[in-house]
Amino acid sequence: MINDAKIIEAVDTEPKLIFFAGKGGVGKTSISSATAVYLAEKGYKTLLLTTDPASHLEDVFEQEVGGEISAVAGVENLDIVKIDPKKVAEEYKNKVLNEAKEKNYTEEMLMGLKEELESPCTEEMASFDKFIDYTEKDYYQQIVFDTAPTGHTLRLLELPLNWNQQLEFKMANSKENQADLESQKRFKKVIEKLQDKKQTIFAFTLYPENTPILEASRAVEELKTVDIDTQLIVANKILPAEYCTTPYFKKRKAMQDKHLEEMKDIFSAPIIKMPLFAEEIKGIELLQEAGQKLFEDEKI
Repeated sequence: MINDAKIIEAVDTEPKLIFFAGKGGVGKTSISSATAVYLAEKGYKTLLLTTDPASHLEDVFEQEVGGEISAVAGVENLDIVKIDPKKVAEEYKNKVLNEAKEKNYTEEMLMGLKEELESPCTEEMASFDKFIDYTEKDYYQQIVFDTAPTGHTLRLLELPLNWNQQLEFKMANSKENQADLESQKRFKKVIEKLQDKKQTIFAFTLYPENTPILEASRAVEELKTVDIDTQLIVANKILPAEYCTTPYFKKRKAMQDKHLEEMKDIFSAPIIKMPLFAEEIKGIELLQEAGQKLFEDEKI
């Protein structure tokens, strides 16, 4: 039996980042939650974080999840938080504008900055800024990132240009640019961390079906363009062979097996299987069981 836990375990004193991406509805929340519980019970101080407005972490953990970090009841070492993109975007805009006013920007300069802040990517930028805050906390050894669907995730990771454009705009209009330079350094450090295989794991969750596989393979290639390698593929809701005894389920199982074989040629990252559970994965006991099946069972 091959132990997959080493793929996700922290290797140094800085927090290890684990991103779960994938097409909407493929089970990212369940997989990321099970991973976070698994790591916490291994003794790692773990934070589970989401920026996905559609995330249902509250249902999975059966407790409220808000914008402030809170402990997960029943799991030692595990905290949880939800970043509200709209809320943090407003906070971010106010912070940037207040800084500009303190630096005595003219009305014309402020108007230009306000236009920059109305960019469609500002929510993503603000969410990422908040995310950086959490990555800088020494308290956590593991940060599991329950991402939004693939397109949103990729926009987050394409932020360097947008971020630098905004910083350059600010610096071009201010002599007091030390804070902006520090922000730029801070952002660059996190991007380098995302590109470091030892410090960051980027994982895709998918069903073994044609469309999710195609979308994931495209996203994997897109990530390569920003020097980020995918290190893990999670094939979710795999039918257990012992229950596939009727013609219908035998056919479904054969289809899944065919796609699983194809995935070995499509993806270079390790592929791990998550079986289809008889019930919805929610509550600590089922999350514990799911984590064991993910990281203690054999790879394909």
